[in-house]
Amino acid sequence: MARVESYQQYAIVSGDSAQQLTDRLNKKLNQLRKKQPTVTFEGLIARISYTEDERILEDVSDEYEAAGIKLTCQMCPLFRPMLKLDGTIDKRAKWGGCDYALGGHGQTCKTSRACNRLFEMINSGEVELCLAD
Repeated sequence: MARVESYQQYAIVSGDSAQQLTDRLNKKLNQLRKKQPTVTFEGLIARISYTEDERILEDVSDEYEAAGIKLTCQMCPLFRPMLKLDGTIDKRAKWGGCDYALGGHGQTCKTSRACNRLFEMINSGEVELCLAD
């Protein structure tokens, strides 16, 4: 799963008059409004401290998710759905079997985020994605 690293950044805004500083500062704060800006002043200079977040992709599944492709365990050919006594798929069951399930217990929720193994098989050509009719 992707992780987010945050780091501090600064922007300096200055003006020749209080009104010019205010106008420039408000414009810059509007640009940075989603980055938790804080302001300190020294005369007609404003120092804005804000936080940048960087999303770090850690594995193949993160790369697919960043591209908007979100697959779940039930979409994987390695997922084994629960079966009824008559051998048909129990569509009510939320769990199924998987040898690659996180936690090593051999079961996963069918709506869980697909693990790296599925994406590795897609990249290698072992599994192909196709559109439903």
